[in-house]
Amino acid sequence: MEHASASLEEHRRQQRLPPFSSQGEVLYAMHEISRLVTTWFDREMQVQGITHVQWWAMMHISENEGLSQVELSRILGMGRASTGKLIERLEASKWIERRPDPSDDRIRRVFLLEDSLSILNQMRQSGLKQFDAFMAGVDPELQTSMLLGVQKIRSNAIAMMSQNQDGKDKQG
Repeated sequence: MEHASASLEEHRRQQRLPPFSSQGEVLYAMHEISRLVTTWFDREMQVQGITHVQWWAMMHISENEGLSQVELSRILGMGRASTGKLIERLEASKWIERRPDPSDDRIRRVFLLEDSLSILNQMRQSGLKQFDAFMAGVDPELQTSMLLGVQKIRSNAIAMMSQNQDGKDKQG
C-alpha cells in the first residue's frame, strides 16, 4: 500500500503544471481585482436595496442612453427575456422608460427618468469612495501606465474575440 501511495505522489508531482508566467499573473490579478471591485460595490449597493444586475444595468444605461433592449442584453451578457424582465423591474422603480425607435416600431430604446438621478448619484459617490480606497498609494504616473497597459490588453482581447467569432461564422 505504501508503494502505491508513493507512486501516486510521484505521479502528481510530475503532472504539476508549471507556474504561471508573469503575463498569466497579470491577467489573474486583473480578474481578481475585478471580482473584488464587484463584491465591494455589490455590498455598497445592497444597503441601497439595489441588486448587482440592477446597478450593472443602470451604469450601462446611464453611459449609453437610448440603447435598444437587444444592445443592452448583449452588453450585460444576458438573454433577451432576462433583460426584458430586468427592464420591467427598473421601469417599476421609475428609473427608466422604454420608447419606440423613431425608425423601427419593433425596437424599443431605454432611457433614464428623473427618479434615477438620486440612485445614480449614490452609485457615483460609492464608486469614487471605492476608487480612492483601491488606488491608495498608487501614484498618478503609475496609474496612467497601468491604464495604458490595461487598455492595450482589452484591445487585444477584443480583437482576438472578434477573430474567433469571424472564424466560427465562416465555419457555420
